[in-house]
Amino acid sequence: MITQFKNTLLTTVQQLNKNGKRLFGHRLRTYEEIRIPVPWGYIAGKWWNPQNKRPILAIHGWQDNSGTFDLLIPQLPPDIGILAVDFPGHGLSSPLPPGIFYHPIDSVITLRRITKYFNWEKVSLLGHSLGAILCYVYSTLYPNTVDFLICMEGLKPLVFEEKKLDRMIKNAEQFLKYDEMLLQNKEPPAYTFDEMEKILHEASKKSINVDKCKYILERNVVPSQREPNKYHFSRDLRLKVGPLLDIPQKDSIANVPNCTCPLLFYKCMGTSYVEKKEHALEFLDLLTKHNKNFESHSVDGTHHVHLNNPERVSGFISIFINKYNVYDRSKGGIKDGMRVKRENLVDVLS
Repeated sequence: MITQFKNTLLTTVQQLNKNGKRLFGHRLRTYEEIRIPVPWGYIAGKWWNPQNKRPILAIHGWQDNSGTFDLLIPQLPPDIGILAVDFPGHGLSSPLPPGIFYHPIDSVITLRRITKYFNWEKVSLLGHSLGAILCYVYSTLYPNTVDFLICMEGLKPLVFEEKKLDRMIKNAEQFLKYDEMLLQNKEPPAYTFDEMEKILHEASKKSINVDKCKYILERNVVPSQREPNKYHFSRDLRLKVGPLLDIPQKDSIANVPNCTCPLLFYKCMGTSYVEKKEHALEFLDLLTKHNKNFESHSVDGTHHVHLNNPERVSGFISIFINKYNVYDRSKGGIKDGMRVKRENLVDVLS
């Protein structure tokens, strides 16, 4: 079953081979699977070459994983490494212990753990969606440590003021339900890989093209023990629960001056505002006034344009990186013992 699962993934993700290589056009870029130790297990990820110096740290969106960057990274400047990680409960990373709620501020602490693990004096951040929001919040908490920030389809912390108490109760009850389900250790529903692609496509509100879902699923499924040739999702169920608390609009506005690093932001024309539009516009207006190195772009595409059509965003992202890549990167490369052989990952998954 493990061998069959491995062969299925290697066939399904046609641009991937055992040595961790990704082709884009005529460009080849390699990566290695890594693990970063944390108190509850490890953070998994892909370290795209070069690996002998400080990389850009890439953070995925809600319920995605580091595979979301697989087609974008080969189009970015090849002389700068990129470490794309799976956050806790996502991809191949360890979930949080039973009974623990996934709170956004914990993800900011995870970011801090990673930077301290490598002893980075500066960190370059690239985030998508929720990952972009987390990166922005980090930049306001540790403004002197971020040399530049790239936020794709996400920036300010979202604010939902209507029926806040009702939402808190609902999310608390959902958390308890999913936590109990995990403790029962029952296998979730199983599907064929084709079915899972369609499920993910629909679950993303058709933001991820069906033919691109494989890049997320590659790190997000395990073989069923009950039904041969079928798989089930491996991400932590508790990730489906919304937050109990959010950052009020007044606090987001008050923190805008703290974001002093060069900041690139883009929003897709095919996506709507998740929160009140006036909240987002007020925030962007203040950020434009306070940060002289803030630039924003409007892009044709869906929320996952970086995965569906990376060529639409890679150009101005590369220009931004080359412009602000001015701090020393000679220290903070990959550490001994971090690499994980590709052929062993299927054993970790099963």
